[in-house]
Amino acid sequence: MSIKKNISQALPSGLIKILKSIYYFRYTFNKFLSKINFNKLTPRYFYNKEIKKFDLIIYDSIFPNPISGFRFAEFNSLLATFDKVKIIVNPIDYQSLNQKADDHKNDLNLLKKTNPKSYTKTFVGSVKDIKNTKLFYCVFLNNIYESLPQLEKNKIGFVFTLYPGGGFDTKDEVALKKLEQVLSSKYFKGVIVTQQFTHDFITESFGCPENKILNIFGCIVPQNSINITRTRRFQNGMKVQVCFCAAKYTEIGADKGYDIFIETAKILISKGYNIHFNIIGGYGSKVISIDGLEKFFTFYGYKKYEDLQAIFLDQDIIVSPNRPFVLNVGSFDGFPLGAVVEAVLNGAVPIVTDELKQNTVFSSDEIMIVKPNAEETAEKIEKLIAAPELLNSISKKAQKKFREIYSESYQLDKRIDYIKKYVYDTSS
Repeated sequence: MSIKKNISQALPSGLIKILKSIYYFRYTFNKFLSKINFNKLTPRYFYNKEIKKFDLIIYDSIFPNPISGFRFAEFNSLLATFDKVKIIVNPIDYQSLNQKADDHKNDLNLLKKTNPKSYTKTFVGSVKDIKNTKLFYCVFLNNIYESLPQLEKNKIGFVFTLYPGGGFDTKDEVALKKLEQVLSSKYFKGVIVTQQFTHDFITESFGCPENKILNIFGCIVPQNSINITRTRRFQNGMKVQVCFCAAKYTEIGADKGYDIFIETAKILISKGYNIHFNIIGGYGSKVISIDGLEKFFTFYGYKKYEDLQAIFLDQDIIVSPNRPFVLNVGSFDGFPLGAVVEAVLNGAVPIVTDELKQNTVFSSDEIMIVKPNAEETAEKIEKLIAAPELLNSISKKAQKKFREIYSESYQLDKRIDYIKKYVYDTSS
């Protein structure tokens, strides 16, 4: 007789039923536990599951990459402002910064350490995850167009910022059809524009109602340099430091005017000036030949936004000779570039182009505007070298004005109030 049978005969039948129930419960429970990934049971997991309907969902393709300083600043502020908010990130645009998609994990880990509240509200996903929210928000035409089918499927109202770039092209038929579909959607609530050119384009070309447009000149920037103290003051006999800072999207950076910058540098070097040129972005000595002149140049490569301050504090002048309609037939940059803003906040004098007449706030003693022409740019620099007091005066006045225009109270508060208006709108 088997041991199992002996035990069965010795135990009361009622106890055997209890033991079988316990065994079955343990087996079932252990099987249940084996299917659970306990690594996912984090505050982020419960935050996402507990909220049945969000006040705001944000979508992006690069957050929290610190190179995109304006998005980093804006989205962190929105995540801090609203209680029921999350951002869905599909990091497909890392390649545009010459980074791998896997680098997104590193940026998330850094966010976890530096801003745990934002990290709790940040989720990797796709547009298919856009649901159960009062309002949706994103920046750039490509992102809102990609999200549009899901927004209309789930009947979600949306607001977006139409920055230059990001698929916005005033001459490209595909881009124009995208913009038309977005602006004509019944779920379109409002659009934030940052340039008068953009405002005029969408009102004149698409009849976008004025009451659906918030026009704020400029962009949001991290505030780490907003009140920085500059100790450098240019004087006769000092080596003048001139910089260029932009992402590289074309072979020689013609859209950002890198070719003009190098030609300007060669003109000034040939005249024997005590000068040095500093280049930040995806450029090197082989993009445009500087053979024999290498000692006059420093190439920094791409830098995180927070690393720019240390460089810009030692710059006397930043040159930004960018051209519209070069990258694509209808594409253009914002005025001025974000890198220019950061440089000026740190005291550099801006020499920039403005072919689309987008400047509506800066005077001639705060910013120097030139044509996309090396000779004219070189003349402006020579004028500043010859008159250190003029250079220092423009530096001080520009820094003061840029602090006003790019402060959180000027840039961010208006955006947040605008988005709140639609989140808490009870009229519909």
